[in-house]
Amino acid sequence: MRCDTRKLILSSVSAALILMTALSLVCGHGLSGTGPETVPVRAGAGSTMPSSSPGPAPEVNAATLKGQGRLAIVCQNLLFALDGQTDTTTQITDSGQASRPAWSHDGEWLAYMCVTNPQSTTGTLWLVRWAGTEAHQVEAPTSSDSQFSWSPTDDVLAVGGQNGIWLVPAEGKPCQLSNAVASAPVWSPDGKTLAYSVTLPFDSNHPEDRSDALYTIDVDGGQPVQRLVTPQAVIDLAAGIEELPAGIELAGWWPDGKGLLYWVDPLHSASLAADGMPLCSLRLGNTKPTLLANGLNRQGWLSLGPQDDILMVKGGGRIVWSGKSLTLINVKSGQIKDLPNPPCCVSIDPSLSKDGNRIAFVAARDLGYNVWGFNNGKDLTAWVASRTLWIENADGTGAHPLTSAGQGICQPRWSKDRGHILYVKDSSLWLIGADGGDPVEICSPIAADDPTAGNFGYYGFISYGNQMAWFQP
Repeated sequence: MRCDTRKLILSSVSAALILMTALSLVCGHGLSGTGPETVPVRAGAGSTMPSSSPGPAPEVNAATLKGQGRLAIVCQNLLFALDGQTDTTTQITDSGQASRPAWSHDGEWLAYMCVTNPQSTTGTLWLVRWAGTEAHQVEAPTSSDSQFSWSPTDDVLAVGGQNGIWLVPAEGKPCQLSNAVASAPVWSPDGKTLAYSVTLPFDSNHPEDRSDALYTIDVDGGQPVQRLVTPQAVIDLAAGIEELPAGIELAGWWPDGKGLLYWVDPLHSASLAADGMPLCSLRLGNTKPTLLANGLNRQGWLSLGPQDDILMVKGGGRIVWSGKSLTLINVKSGQIKDLPNPPCCVSIDPSLSKDGNRIAFVAARDLGYNVWGFNNGKDLTAWVASRTLWIENADGTGAHPLTSAGQGICQPRWSKDRGHILYVKDSSLWLIGADGGDPVEICSPIAADDPTAGNFGYYGFISYGNQMAWFQP
């Protein structure tokens, strides 16, 4: 299949080649230990939890979450569940390295990965009730790189990876839905269908010739439906035109379930992907996708709205501190509305409110494409301090900073009632009113997903997405 939007793909991939660099990301490892164990702990302001991990014991304060649902948070590799209704905190694990907590649709169950052998990254998938009871390891075959997500309508987990796609009920026996080596399965909004991608057979002598196919499958059974094979990415190599096979990274469903969003990864190349990928939209039943925009598929940089709009960080180049802005896109029409940046800043870490009317984001100093790193700690500290929390209307008007939130802000998230914003600062999790006021600290310390990256992150990108999950009824 060929995509008619070659020119945009051509420009994005050509820019990626120009920006390729020998720098590499160093991945960190966690601590070893035994399997999970449920340990109830005292709740209240400044509660201090025992930890089998080195470093300061985490401080967790469930009282600050009053009226804001439940929060699963990883502190010092240990998993905690905070309940804002009962003002209680439960320590779910007491050893190992917990990550990727995820709430079931009703907030009754938590799924999480626990790595017990960081040298081999051996991990197991666990389920537990929010109060710490009925903890059990998932019986389906999984590994530390297995991807999982809860049904939006039932207490059933979809797990994908090298062992195919499995459906895992919170109570009951797992069943295999597909034996295909699949990407992370993504649920449709009605909980009836899963979408996933598969790499098609290829000549092992030429792995660069791989292409992916996009499938959907009904969770009640039936045959997979192939929706498309990745369009060939086109690139100008000075002397002419060459077509390149491409991969698929699913981004999600349309809010009404009638289409899918996915990133195109030319050549399955991590280096090309690091400099930005095209985001495509496909209406189910069509064979021709719509190319929406080019950007980095970083966790938390794509925020889905309640209707037909999505909010994303637009702009290629792997460095965070240059060429990044917010854009609001209609997934059906492909219409794009670019939002202005604060003066001399980039706009990153966006969050669209549940009603789609307001945006929270981080503004940080734009250093330009000539800056590829920091020569000293002073320059790094100054740039991190420029990361501030901003609020604006969805049309880009009314933009203003929430100065009381402080500096060094990462990954703001709206509360369901649109009255509060959750964010990370100084390795701590904070909650602030959307109209300002004094922020309150919920949990400290928490580490970024890559603990070796520190403030620099991956070319300035810092993520805490695998360390927390927020359930809001």
